Amino acid sequence: MYSPLELRVLSSFLVLADELNFTRAARRLNMTQPPLSLQIKQLEAQVGAQLFERTKRSVRLTPAGQVLRAEAGKLLDIEHRARQMVGQAGRGEDVGHLGIGLTAISAVELVPNMLRRFSADRPGVLYSLRETSSESMIQSLLNNELDVAILRPPVTDPRLQARRLMSEPYVLAVPQHHPLAARPKVQARDLHGESLAVLERRFGQYAHDQMMTWLAEHNVVPARLHDGARHHAVMSIVAAGIAVALVPASAAAQPVRGAVFRRLADRDVPALELWVAFHKEIGNPMTLPFVEQALESAAAYKVDAACFAMGE
Repeated sequence: MYSPLELRVLSSFLVLADELNFTRAARRLNMTQPPLSLQIKQLEAQVGAQLFERTKRSVRLTPAGQVLRAEAGKLLDIEHRARQMVGQAGRGEDVGHLGIGLTAISAVELVPNMLRRFSADRPGVLYSLRETSSESMIQSLLNNELDVAILRPPVTDPRLQARRLMSEPYVLAVPQHHPLAARPKVQARDLHGESLAVLERRFGQYAHDQMMTWLAEHNVVPARLHDGARHHAVMSIVAAGIAVALVPASAAAQPVRGAVFRRLADRDVPALELWVAFHKEIGNPMTLPFVEQALESAAAYKVDAACFAMGE
């Protein structure tokens, strides 16, 4: 006979999955170890799989435990959101929720502008934001785990609809004491022989390939290539004085201590496109209004010239 999983037990499971130690997990749950062990044994019997591998020295998640950890987290998020939305409805407030995926760069200024304008018209909406790769966002849209995604092209799956938000050129992020920081503008040839920080291709194939193709067309060969999984990791390499990096212009709106941004003077500087995508079978009535607001916000967006100021 089917027996639904208890949220209380799932919460205990997630704490143990975080701690991988029964004593510490029990302490966090304000309980003793024996009741926690019993909960886990009962949960394993209920799902029909071993969730933890236990030895005298260690506790590890099994493959089944890893799956339950991911899915249980989603269930508890839904439960928490449901409580909030029911409370809002009980107070006579507008109720709504949007799950939004976004790139690290769009999180700097563009998405905050979108949320600010959208929330002004719909103050009761709850938001779940997930910063991840464009490829991951596409899969989340297909799995109905996101309502909207702000991502890089391409979006080719016929089940999704995508619209172009904006296009922005590359600019150069450079350590503040680097010789190139003293120039108001930089050209591609100036990067020949420089150490370059790049986004790992598996986390941004579109942007990575576009940038490396452009450098090759100008016969630019970096002395060294350093990579980072996310924009913030790339900027850490720049701020440390180790390398320069080509980044989207909107990245200049987020100051990073130890780094400055310079425009590129070449006429053929490639532009990175940013799209908004959503599932064609729309299940959330908030999706299309948000998409329309996103398009308006993107059309009005400009990077402040002060972001490229030379300073003293």
